Amino acid sequence: KGMIKMAEEKNPTLKKARGEMEYLTGDEAVKRLAFLREKWEMDRVSDINHAKREGKAEGKIENQRQIVKEMLKRKMSIELISEITKLPKEEIEKLK
Repeated sequence: KGMIKMAEEKNPTLKKARGEMEYLTGDEAVKRLAFLREKWEMDRVSDINHAKREGKAEGKIENQRQIVKEMLKRKMSIELISEITKLPKEEIEKLK
């Protein structure tokens, strides 16, 4: 302990770091708040990533619908559109 105290006296940064460590490790309420904040941040990032994936998927579906509508305008058969897009014929019928 004596060597630690001497090192802290010679190095103010070390002394400050030790003080902060004692503060964080000494108070259970502070630890709990830090844990909850970290969890909240991870959940927020996860929600954002999920929303981005959902948006991309919805964009792909909308793009596919537009392509099918264009194919229908050009009088392509529903069977051919289904074969090309891999969509069920019923789905294509709905877009007519």
